[in-house]
Amino acid sequence: MATIRERGGRFHVQVRMSGFPSRTASFPTRRQAERWAKTVEAEMIEGRHFRTAEARRRTVGAAIDRYIEEELPKKRDARNPRIRLLWWKQKIGDLKLSDVTPAVLVEYRGKLQRETFTRARPDSKHSTVKDGEAATFKRSGATVNRYLAALSKVFTVARKEWHWLSHNPFDGVSKHKEGKGVIRFLSSDERRRLLNQTAKNPQLHAFVTLALATAARAGELQQLTWGDVDLREGRLLLRNTKNGQARTAWVHGAALEVLKQHAKVRPIDDGERVFRSETGKLYRYEEDFAAACDAAEVKNFRFHDLRHTAATELAKLGATEQQLKAIGGWKSNVVSRYVHLAAEDARAIVEKMNEKILGGESYE
Repeated sequence: MATIRERGGRFHVQVRMSGFPSRTASFPTRRQAERWAKTVEAEMIEGRHFRTAEARRRTVGAAIDRYIEEELPKKRDARNPRIRLLWWKQKIGDLKLSDVTPAVLVEYRGKLQRETFTRARPDSKHSTVKDGEAATFKRSGATVNRYLAALSKVFTVARKEWHWLSHNPFDGVSKHKEGKGVIRFLSSDERRRLLNQTAKNPQLHAFVTLALATAARAGELQQLTWGDVDLREGRLLLRNTKNGQARTAWVHGAALEVLKQHAKVRPIDDGERVFRSETGKLYRYEEDFAAACDAAEVKNFRFHDLRHTAATELAKLGATEQQLKAIGGWKSNVVSRYVHLAAEDARAIVEKMNEKILGGESYE
């Protein structure tokens, strides 16, 4: 309900509604005061203000802890979101949810981009950082956006599921503009050097070889079990995919032979994962892969770029967009980027052909 009083030639208005903090303001005319009161009441009804009971009692840290415990286990890859949420907990975990405003989030958005962080230590296992080298980095705009998205999901669940909030403050926070990104893929020489290095680690070699042969994601291969592998046909059933739809992948020739060699050390239980740690847990390939890239002098290359490499080579061999989607499980039009790369490659071939058969001659 709104209460309007005239004092000293101005109209003071107070809006109060159960479950919300009261709002007050003053205006030179009654009409302006009434208009403002109606707007605030409508916003409260639509849930654009924090409900005081829970939002003022709960902290950001409590919300993050509950989200990590209840929601993250449902995610296919929870490692990176957890790292980002722990950053937020360290920075603003003591704040009450009601105190988290767009202005606060914008402030920490800036801190995310300005601060430096350590990615690796020279003394850590398989570190690619050498003694005396700088091991500090700054986050890109895209990475900052991932941090914002991680906390925004916590607020969304707190609003929709836990009813701790009636408004997500991220609605008033813009994200950094992200570029289209650069598709990094291996040259023939880089591929040879990298595989020579991974061959020193049989499990890593099989993991990398299958990624190149099938364009599968790392997470899809990590979850692959022997029960979904047909060595005679060279068929893999990838059940745990990013888009939630299982798909079949095929391996041939040298890749199939590598997989067969890897199968010789497999456990008896077909339900066991194809790739696993020494303790039977999820295979962590990251450090070994980074060390292999470093030894092979393959710079600025991520494991996911193996997928880009496979897709690019398929496109160069004439695979259509629909075929690429079927092979790699893409749902978006991202495959058009690989087809474009193939078209650029074809352009160079056509140029060479033109030069060969027509040369610099002119005809009249």
